Amino acid sequence: MAMTQDQRWIHEHFEELVEKYAGKYVAVVKGELIAIGESAGEVERIAREKYPDIIPSVLLVPRPEDFVCVL
Repeated sequence: MAMTQDQRWIHEHFEELVEKYAGKYVAVVKGELIAIGESAGEVERIAREKYPDIIPSVLLVPRPEDFVCVL
């Protein structure tokens, strides 16, 4: 299955997102970071105001400690 434009953008910028926005929600539309905030609803609302006909890709950016695996 092919990735969407937004999925590709998130994949390509994932490290940067973790460095800058860990623990925050982000919304991506048309391969562009549209909103950053404290809740999914907040960033979706902002993204839909700018692009009312497009469903934004909303992501909770993980924190670096979320990647720690305890064995």
